[in-house]
Amino acid sequence: MDTIAAISTPPGEGGIAVIRISGERSLDIAERIFRGKSSPSKLESHRVIHGEIYDGDNLIDEVLLTVMRSPHTYTGEDVIEISCHGGEVTANRILKSILNGDARLARPGEFTLRAFLHGKIDLIQAEAVEDIVNARTLMAQRYAISSLKGELSERINGIKESLKRVETLMEAFINFPEDATEDGTDIYADIRDTKAEVETLLGGTRCGRFIRNGITIPIVGRTNVGKSSLFNRILEEERAIVTPIPGTTRDVVEGTVEIDGISVTFMDTCGVRSSRDQIEAEGISRAKKVISDGDVILLVIDQSQPLNDEDRAFIDLLRHKYVIAVLNKCDIERNGEYEIPFEEVSVSAKTGENIERLFDMIRNEFSQSSGDIFMLKERHINILNRVRESLEDALRSNTLELTVYDVKSAIESLEEMTGEIKREDVLESIFSQFCIGK
Repeated sequence: MDTIAAISTPPGEGGIAVIRISGERSLDIAERIFRGKSSPSKLESHRVIHGEIYDGDNLIDEVLLTVMRSPHTYTGEDVIEISCHGGEVTANRILKSILNGDARLARPGEFTLRAFLHGKIDLIQAEAVEDIVNARTLMAQRYAISSLKGELSERINGIKESLKRVETLMEAFINFPEDATEDGTDIYADIRDTKAEVETLLGGTRCGRFIRNGITIPIVGRTNVGKSSLFNRILEEERAIVTPIPGTTRDVVEGTVEIDGISVTFMDTCGVRSSRDQIEAEGISRAKKVISDGDVILLVIDQSQPLNDEDRAFIDLLRHKYVIAVLNKCDIERNGEYEIPFEEVSVSAKTGENIERLFDMIRNEFSQSSGDIFMLKERHINILNRVRESLEDALRSNTLELTVYDVKSAIESLEEMTGEIKREDVLESIFSQFCIGK
């Protein structure tokens, strides 16, 4: 493989920048550009040396250079990491000196790809690296670390090994029926148990998606019921304009808070009504899109007034969504009882009364899970659904030959998930999402 190099730290000003080199010529490059009290090629693995980086006879910077020798490195190859002063100019000058005929610029995710290709990590762990980099909350980072350490891979490999045992027994039944001491009932029980294990993983999909991506909560309702006041109260800051004039909010305003480790984005929408104002009409159009994409909807109703046709229109529109009906203005006497097909909470956006109870209802929604929680990616979910379908087919099959075929299909899908079966298009899709230098 080519020797590759890239800046591994984000662009811009900072205390230090790190340039990473990986490949068989890494030490040769270090010898060419580094001057210090000792030669990099003479250092033991995982040693750091102080010195200077030169481009020919031109001093670039004073640095710390780390030598890491194959195979005990991130990529499995010889790796050099150079820590220089921060800023784009210095790091780019060092990178240019490295690339001067001895190495090429790494592609996005190529260091992690090499770690995968050299067997340092499997494909699930490689994807976890991206999740760590992109983690928006402490909880997301913790779940990503658990996958990087192999917890999800261990579960998948356990399922795969169970199916391989089933496959071996079934092959024995088919090839040596005279030696069979059982009728195969236990084998089908094992398939059912394995299918249940797959469904347990899939059962945590929704909660895992919330941990990775956060949860989106549009605040909707007719005009002038206190949506913006509620939005500001939740965020504890003035983000949305609050006036008694209908139509003040003319676009979607967003604000994010963290609730129990989940990133929750609240979206203050304009009231959905007919409007001749072009700007407000565009805001209404965006509000409808936000409602469609929302994970949980807060429907704000002014409980100091009776329900009107606009309120009822919202109720009908949201009937198939998960909705919390927020009865605002509980500090004012309630005007009658409402028949609303959603969970309700009475709050005061003005005083903050019962806002914490609203948060409890939101917590209850994203903490519900019918299975074990991992931050499964769409690729994982699609593969596990294929595995489940294969096992369902296996349980419905009329012959052992068809059953073993379906079990083998499930095993192959799991091997694709961990990367034992390598597909170039899948690898390209995964690693192209990484940043350069990772």
